[in-house]
Amino acid sequence: MTWIRRKVNDFLPQLVQEAPQTLLGLHEPQEAGATLFGLHEPLNEEGYQRVRDCGDKSSMESFLRRLLQSDEHQLLEIIPCLAEMCCKEKKVFEEVREILGHELHRGPDSTLGFSEASNSLLEERTLGMDLPQLPVQACQEAITMPTECWPFEPTTGSACGGFRLHWLAQPVPLGIWLGGRPCAPLRDNSFVVPCGDSGLQDVIAIFKDHEARFSRSFSYWEPGTLQSITPSSGAEGAEIKVITSDLGADISEVFLGGEKCQLLGRPTATEARCVVPSLICGPVHLQLSASNGNDLVQEAAFTVIEAVLFGSIGSSVELLDGGLAVRRSTGVNHGVCLSAKPLRLQKMERRFRVRIEEMSSKGGLRALAVGFAALSEVDLMPSGQVRPKEASDLNRAWLVGYDRGGALLCSPKSIQKLVSGSWRPATDLQVGSMLEILLRENQIIIYQDCKERARLSVPVEDGPGQNEELHAVMDLQGAVSCISLVSTMDS
Repeated sequence: MTWIRRKVNDFLPQLVQEAPQTLLGLHEPQEAGATLFGLHEPLNEEGYQRVRDCGDKSSMESFLRRLLQSDEHQLLEIIPCLAEMCCKEKKVFEEVREILGHELHRGPDSTLGFSEASNSLLEERTLGMDLPQLPVQACQEAITMPTECWPFEPTTGSACGGFRLHWLAQPVPLGIWLGGRPCAPLRDNSFVVPCGDSGLQDVIAIFKDHEARFSRSFSYWEPGTLQSITPSSGAEGAEIKVITSDLGADISEVFLGGEKCQLLGRPTATEARCVVPSLICGPVHLQLSASNGNDLVQEAAFTVIEAVLFGSIGSSVELLDGGLAVRRSTGVNHGVCLSAKPLRLQKMERRFRVRIEEMSSKGGLRALAVGFAALSEVDLMPSGQVRPKEASDLNRAWLVGYDRGGALLCSPKSIQKLVSGSWRPATDLQVGSMLEILLRENQIIIYQDCKERARLSVPVEDGPGQNEELHAVMDLQGAVSCISLVSTMDS
């Protein structure tokens, strides 16, 4: 056998002044050193048994390569391992055909028919090799691999590229082309994805002896942009609608200020309806995710308004509209109204808004008073009703209003009359008037219809503490008979 091999190898260069070639028109350079066995045997069971029993590993590789090529099978990286298995384990021809048939359907990551030791041998022979240059036209010659579970992740990504694609199977390809562009290889079985056109793209994996095409297996998406959010502000529990550019897949999650929103209905790739969550206030960022991984982040996209409702009230007042409004039903006293919870401290100030809804023709010598109160147990009855007849009788309250020939500033330890020409609720208010009351450090500021009408200083020793919980307080007296609370937002 050695003599025959030497004679054949000596004879071939005399025939052609090129790279050594094998017999029978098989011109693959990797077969130049093969024996006669495997080069001309019939591709059937008889030929296989002759090579297995009389040949060696090299001749078995030649026979298997011819067998694969006759089936238009290009998964040639399995030949060295399979040839060694055939020689050592004396596999029968049908078993070999079955292995090759399974490999044809499973793709390059299949392990069917191979032992763990065989797979390890296969990995050692395919990993760590230099990446060959792949001409663009070679992509069209890659074998198409029909599979639903791709051996890489992710399968979607931004059309801008620049992220990693991880190869999950063995062997790891020497290179990857995505959408006609090469991916840059890294050391941890991953590749840097290039930029591409949105939509489904083919992935071509380059192995030592073949290329495997995974048709329409990767989807590029364009980074999303926010088109609109309606309304642009709202309180906890309000419904909003978000419209975006086409994200390439249905919207799956919406966050406001880091808090997850409850989705309403069935979102699409461009629209979602959701509910404003709790625990947030003021301008917040929007974060939105689609099921394909497309994320959208917009800073200060929505303003969460603090919902202020009426809580405890006096005996002459009734609640309306679920606590959004109050109306005096009888008498002139016991019209004190408190907010249901303390006002939020934001940017070192507290504020609330009131709209005048109804007024009677008779006001007498009384008028509306508004301000802030730090409640104590003596201010409320066990039933929750406000005990004092007037807000100025609360244990600790800071009020502006009433009328004693002009409006008053009432503090726990003092009462001051506003200067002539200042805000006077007895004469300045009418139906539809909007009041905004601010407490900033030790100043109470009154706005009426967006115009500043009063700025009053409270003595430091008589003022509220910076971290003291303060409720909005209104004393429904005089001609004003019905008011409502209006949610506030940053000016």
